[in-house]
Amino acid sequence: MFWRKRKPSDFREEIEAHLALETERLKEQGLSEEEARKAARRAFGNVTRAEERFYESGRWLWWDHLVQDLRFGLRMLRKNPGFTIVAVLTLALGIGANVAIFSLVDQALLRSLPVQHPEQLVVLNSTELKSGSMSSDYSDNAIFSYPMYKDLRDKNRVFSGLLACDPYANVNVVWQGHSERSSAELVSGNFFQVLGVRAALGRVLAPEDETALGSNPVAVLSYGYWTRHFGGDPAVLNQTVDINATPLTVVGVAPPGFTGVQYGTAPELYIPLTMKAQMTPNWNGFHHVSDYFLAIMGRLDPGMSRTLAQAGLQPLFHAILESELPIMTANKTITSTEDQKRFLAGKIELTPGARGRPVLRTLAQAPLALLMAMVGLVLLIACANLAGLLLARGEARQHEIALRLAMGASRARLIRQLLTESLVVSMAGGAASLLVGWWTLRSLLSAVSSVPLAAPLLSGLTANLDPRVLAFAASVTILSALFFGLLPALKASSADLQTSLKELGTSASGGAESVRLRKLLVVAQVASTVVLLIASVLFGESLIRLERANLGMRIDHLVQFSIDPGLSHYSPAQTADLFDRLRQDLATVPGVASVSAAEYPILALSFNYDTMTFEDHLPREGEETTVSVNSVGPRFFSTMGIPIILGREFREGDSASSLKVAVINEKVAQMFFPGRNPVGMHLALGVGPDVHPHIEVVGIVTNAKSLHPRDPGQPFVYFPYAQDPGMSGGTYYVRTRTDPSAMATALRRVAARDAPNLPVYDVRTVGEQFNNSMSPDRLLTFFTLSLALLAALLAAVGLYGVMAYVVNRRRREIAIRMALGAQKTDVLKDVIGKGLKLASIGLAIGIAGALALTRLLSSLLYGVKPTAPLAFVGVSLTLITVALAACYIPARRVMKVDPMVALRYE
Repeated sequence: MFWRKRKPSDFREEIEAHLALETERLKEQGLSEEEARKAARRAFGNVTRAEERFYESGRWLWWDHLVQDLRFGLRMLRKNPGFTIVAVLTLALGIGANVAIFSLVDQALLRSLPVQHPEQLVVLNSTELKSGSMSSDYSDNAIFSYPMYKDLRDKNRVFSGLLACDPYANVNVVWQGHSERSSAELVSGNFFQVLGVRAALGRVLAPEDETALGSNPVAVLSYGYWTRHFGGDPAVLNQTVDINATPLTVVGVAPPGFTGVQYGTAPELYIPLTMKAQMTPNWNGFHHVSDYFLAIMGRLDPGMSRTLAQAGLQPLFHAILESELPIMTANKTITSTEDQKRFLAGKIELTPGARGRPVLRTLAQAPLALLMAMVGLVLLIACANLAGLLLARGEARQHEIALRLAMGASRARLIRQLLTESLVVSMAGGAASLLVGWWTLRSLLSAVSSVPLAAPLLSGLTANLDPRVLAFAASVTILSALFFGLLPALKASSADLQTSLKELGTSASGGAESVRLRKLLVVAQVASTVVLLIASVLFGESLIRLERANLGMRIDHLVQFSIDPGLSHYSPAQTADLFDRLRQDLATVPGVASVSAAEYPILALSFNYDTMTFEDHLPREGEETTVSVNSVGPRFFSTMGIPIILGREFREGDSASSLKVAVINEKVAQMFFPGRNPVGMHLALGVGPDVHPHIEVVGIVTNAKSLHPRDPGQPFVYFPYAQDPGMSGGTYYVRTRTDPSAMATALRRVAARDAPNLPVYDVRTVGEQFNNSMSPDRLLTFFTLSLALLAALLAAVGLYGVMAYVVNRRRREIAIRMALGAQKTDVLKDVIGKGLKLASIGLAIGIAGALALTRLLSSLLYGVKPTAPLAFVGVSLTLITVALAACYIPARRVMKVDPMVALRYE
């Protein structure tokens, strides 16, 4: 219950005096005596009508307060449509940006897997020296061999279940005569059992589906794949689908929303691990302890902590390493005593697995954290702007607030009323922010999904605003209302009662304090804007340098497409023959200047690497002799425009039966053949005393940025694809004399004629491939620049509002000065000087903050230092210019006022 401490009659004299003053003010605006009296009583009498009614009835319940506050708040906002529209739009933009980025953060970094008791899951990592064949998506510590997985699964005493998966198995799917390329995940038979995932249709895989190699030809479809490609038809159950030229029976459909154990990937098929030989025909490695390709996750026994489980696994893991060491030594994978010690010193590490494997988190954590911080700053700037507006409104409403205090309302009651008004504004902005957030999120995902490099990582993310995001939006809305509404409410409710009732609003006490608060808010806005602007300028300069980077090749007039015959069980020899035949047929297409092919595409972050031995090179202790490798066709370097420095490039005669040859780049020559001519010297794959360099270096080429424009220059060794014993598929590069984009249809026709059952994919110009590789940087730059410009606009509006308010309060002073002979230029300098002082203080604070924070951006920048003078100087000049404009407009307006008119008004 809330009770009044005073009656309205206690302040009747003050109320009548206040109404008389208000009546006089309204008469000066042109109203008649009767009209002014009625308007004054209507304006201030309605304020207390509901309070008097509740006081007389003796019932003052909290819901009565709430209903009254909401009604009054809505009425006040309706009377001030300009303020309401500006406030709602400002909050919609600020909260909407936060909603969009939080949705990405939630899906990529925070959300738990949709499985039973995800908190019991852990991800296994191991620290032993790994040497052999490795397929790793983000860390060599996160991959295991199948024999090690079986030993850990069958002999541990800490897990209720241990699953394994190979999440990156691309397959060719043929269904009813139509072939396409799809993504599959090879999983252990207990995969779904350990996760506690049940089928939406049919059944999931079971331990019985992991028996002998090649004896489990079954598959489970993802729910999305089932609905997109099979129309959600239940009849697909028990049907045979041709996958990599192997008939597999569809036994079930995974539940909706389940996309495996790694956010950011969405496998379309789940296939037993024992079908690896058929799914990856040119790399089985199922029984070799030196073939690392499996990710492992476990479910802890009930009551078992992660720390205890990790400690309990160490003896078992050490025993497994001791049993594997003789095998690794016998096959020359591990040779030196030092490497043996490093191998045996390995340990098992368990990390939380509730959110799945952290591949996407590892890649996206820094950019998303940066974006979240930036949208948070924008929202703070928006709230500071609204707080300044509410401070001004509070002063304009001093008569109303004083009257309510005179009528007996407590200060707490008034604060609650003013906060309710702020909450109403915030709720309207929050509701509008959902539309802004959804549109922003959809635009971001749409832009990224068109980038082949990024699309696989974001394939499981959606633009739906789920309950978690809605709860976040509601929380931010309420906190925003408190942030921008509490300080103005406290300030407005602290007015001196007697003085406020007797004086006019422009001279009411407390005005100077209100101005100081608004100035502090403007300084905070400017400082935050400086940080955002400097970050956006750094990203912009980085993007310009990245787009102008020398790639070491010519990407104009180049078109590419890919095929993978190995997935359809072509042998490496058959694949090489097909590549030769297709390459020769493509060369006959009108408009084609030259053709070649490569096993791994350029500018696609796709690569392979091997450890090598180089002739007459003795590795130093700890020296890394692992280099990137690619198998390419004849005339590859001339087709790609990669200059040859010494020697020659590959020719038609470099076949499987001829002398083994290689071409190296400058980086390899500098690292392993310093001061010598490498042409004619030799190298070999692998290391150890039994490895003898037998592959002749026939040429040296410049350092081409094959992986990404950010590539600092990898040591690269190229081999002829005809001499690659594991050749499975690759990408063709066709240099044209005409527009390359117009060649796609003709190239597809030739490929379909030579390889009718193979899907042709990634058909695009190399220029488009370059743009795709640059899209994440462009998107980040565009988003940060948009946020910075929005922040700058809000800061400019805030500074303009403060200066307009200050000038309006000083109208009488300025009028007196001008009447006494002051020059307009002096007034202009005075007003602009005060505004520039505010901007300068904010600028100094912002620069200091930027110097401290932008160093965190180093990993995201290219060719630009976080302390680049251009960014700091450019932002400073821009903000000074904006501040001048924001101060000049109100100063010029007051200079046009006739001093006599201003003095008569006062």
